[in-house]
Amino acid sequence: MRKVGGLGVKRSGNPRAMRVPIQTIVLRTLAVTGVIGVALVAPKMASLFKYLDRPRQERARTNARVKQALARLKSKGLILIGPDGSIELSAAGVDAVERILANEYQIPEPAFWDGKWRMVAFDIKEKQRKRRDELRLLLEGVGFVRLQHSVWVHPYPCDEFIEILKNHLASKGDELFYFTAQGLQPDMTLRKHFKVGISQ
Repeated sequence: MRKVGGLGVKRSGNPRAMRVPIQTIVLRTLAVTGVIGVALVAPKMASLFKYLDRPRQERARTNARVKQALARLKSKGLILIGPDGSIELSAAGVDAVERILANEYQIPEPAFWDGKWRMVAFDIKEKQRKRRDELRLLLEGVGFVRLQHSVWVHPYPCDEFIEILKNHLASKGDELFYFTAQGLQPDMTLRKHFKVGISQ
């Protein structure tokens, strides 16, 4: 199970079978709807995430799970519940949603590889190891391969993902570098890994 900000995504042997924790679903629902009443959380979730649709006899169980998830999210400081029962994301909750979305991002695969490598290099101080580790997980999550200690490579354009990284990590301009390389040698191991630029 991969954990994102303490919120895991459970994967089975079947790549299409993915169980998303209900806390993650609640956070994502709040990110879409903004402030929402407690009584509306479960219906909103059902409409936004079809796989929560259940037979009527199971709705009570689903509502109980939602209430339990809300209690846990509140205890973690990820949501705020007002006196009127309204719920909204806290600053920490917004950050958690950003981590979830960044982790789920997929770099679009073009029809043909242009022969260029997209390189990411970062220089984050050792005392900020938590940020460095999070960055590594996010890069691995979208398919980057580590070329050297702090240098990562991917064959496809990923400007949008890099912007997400910078915004999420609140990266300064001098600690995260993104550039395109052509004529990288040797690169046959990378070509085989990504299955690009090799004869079939």
